Amino acid sequence: MVTPTVLGLARAWAELPAPDLATLRVEVAGDLRASFGRPLTRLAPAGLGLIGLPRWQGKRFRAGTGEGLAGVNLVRRRDGALAEVLPMRAAIGPSLADGRPAVVVAYAADAPRPWCWVRDELRQRPDGTLLGMTWVDVPLLRRLPGTPFLLTPSA
Repeated sequence: MVTPTVLGLARAWAELPAPDLATLRVEVAGDLRASFGRPLTRLAPAGLGLIGLPRWQGKRFRAGTGEGLAGVNLVRRRDGALAEVLPMRAAIGPSLADGRPAVVVAYAADAPRPWCWVRDELRQRPDGTLLGMTWVDVPLLRRLPGTPFLLTPSA
């Protein structure tokens, strides 16, 4: 399989629909496995390690209260086990990029920096993977292009 490019993923964003929140309800570790487009395949994991998500593996979502989902990020501990870190909430909302619906993933206001400012958005690709875009949701930085990543449901 050919690894997509960051530019190709960013261009595809506008054409994709928001997934139904029910499709994100998974209970098994690793169900939404993370990957990156070229050239971020090696750069992004190192950068995430510097800002608090070393060995990031993906995300896990569960039914939350009300309309949204509760979630966590999954990291690989040094002993090889998966750990749940950095809780988040997900709900359908308008994308910062184009105002169209996306699954908006938000971290708590009291989350460590920079995560209290980070906003992930998810849309579904035709092959079932989720295309995520990450923004830093503060004035000035909000105008920068999002950083794409992929979440692949495990079989």
